[in-house]
Amino acid sequence: MPRKVDHDARRRHIVESLLRITADHGLEAVSLREVAAAAGVSMGQVQHYFATKDEMLLYALRHWLSLGTHDGFAARVARHPDGGPRAIAAEYLPYDATSRREACIAVAFVSRAAIRPEIASALAPAFAGFAGALRTALDRTGVPDAAAESRRLAALLDGLRPAVLTGALSHADALAVVDRHLERL
Repeated sequence: MPRKVDHDARRRHIVESLLRITADHGLEAVSLREVAAAAGVSMGQVQHYFATKDEMLLYALRHWLSLGTHDGFAARVARHPDGGPRAIAAEYLPYDATSRREACIAVAFVSRAAIRPEIASALAPAFAGFAGALRTALDRTGVPDAAAESRRLAALLDGLRPAVLTGALSHADALAVVDRHLERL
């Protein structure tokens, strides 16, 4: 009797290995061979599911976005006393191993999106959701023109995130920049 194979589970296993490589070494370290080795499968099996690296990257990004990462982010923000824009900033900027891993993956895919329109298209809803969360938080605090200010705050946070990842700024120092910005609003 032939074995039933769960092809979706195999694809997910492969791209979860890709995401681990991305978090640890960046997208430049991702190759079909490296992913196969990390997943403990043959190159042929990876190629069976993904004809190209770009196809595999797009699937991995969509998988990562569907994992509920953003739900976990929202839950962490909700644990903060105010749940406002500062809480969003505090959770968006990496501060521990888990948030650093998520930020590394996000920054890697954003960088790739600059040259791959299909990656940019897949990321667009996540950006819109983030800006929407900031707008809602700013609306609650009574900030005038919360729509424009949410885009400005999102840009500020996106600029601070790599600085925290590289150690140029500590999480606390980056939050001090955010606090100063929020005070001006």
